[in-house]
Amino acid sequence: MSRFSDAQLPEKLPGELPDVERHLRRLLDQVPPGRVTTCGALAAALGDPIAARWVGHFLLYHDHGDACACHRVVLSDGRLGNYLGGDLAQKARRLAIEGIKSPGGAVDLERFRFDRFRGDRPLKHLRKWQESVAAAVRLRGPQRAPALAAGVDVSYPSPDRGVGAYVLVEYSSGRLLWHTTLAAKIEFPYISTYLGFRELPIHLRLIEAARSAGRLADVLLVDGSGILHPRHAGIATQLGVAVGMPTIGVSKKLLHGEVNLEGLGPAESRPVTENDRVLGVALRPAAGSRRPIFVCPGHRISVAMAERVARRFLSGHRLPNPLFWADRISRMAGRGTG
Repeated sequence: MSRFSDAQLPEKLPGELPDVERHLRRLLDQVPPGRVTTCGALAAALGDPIAARWVGHFLLYHDHGDACACHRVVLSDGRLGNYLGGDLAQKARRLAIEGIKSPGGAVDLERFRFDRFRGDRPLKHLRKWQESVAAAVRLRGPQRAPALAAGVDVSYPSPDRGVGAYVLVEYSSGRLLWHTTLAAKIEFPYISTYLGFRELPIHLRLIEAARSAGRLADVLLVDGSGILHPRHAGIATQLGVAVGMPTIGVSKKLLHGEVNLEGLGPAESRPVTENDRVLGVALRPAAGSRRPIFVCPGHRISVAMAERVARRFLSGHRLPNPLFWADRISRMAGRGTG
């Protein structure tokens, strides 16, 4: 299991990350012959239905053996779906041997469904920690522009290997002043709204390296959401609370909130709200992509200042330059570590 450093993180952070793949295998083993389940049911048993997409991905790429019960997982409408162990005819034969017929390529879920799983729902516990982080967030911060800003990002040269980059940039000139990278094994899968548990260990090591080198920024731009998150605790928020620094979340996808994007023009921004509360902005770069980015506070910064900093570094790329460079540098470093 991957560990977080107790010295760097809030008291209620889980000391160890759950091995969700092991939990999923244990759940899969509970599906008896003659019964079937779905990705959604397995995700719910892990503690969050949003993990259904990851469950489906795991079932298509996991280590498969003759004793594997993955043939007992079907789609939510009863159709057989894909099968790593062979073609659908093979999946249908294995189910038929267990007494489950699939006329027309579908199983009668009313008759054969299994969802009485036993387990401790690890994602539920992680959600509770995210909620405790959200309670520690402060959205008041510096009123003046920072002298130094940094971008942090992680790329993946292989499925279980991540390379992180920290890029320090001068605010007034936009010059790249310094950068560092590091590679590490990835212990947690990609599950939507749980990105922090995958990348935060690398980010923390990058921040410590920058601190040791005397290259710590005044504000951190993070590739991911901050308070624009279902639990108001995306990776930018988690990092900000962990290190006690102002952080800004910048994402390409909106995880949470409402915004009208119709007719959004170059360099225009519009508020992203939740129950009339402004959590961030959708901001379309003046050049490059027609698609907006979503900018929000992570911790110790206001919505207005988060937008101001992000705008300062837009210059022809979809992402602000510190994140554009962090992405590029991490990918270049990753070419030698895959």
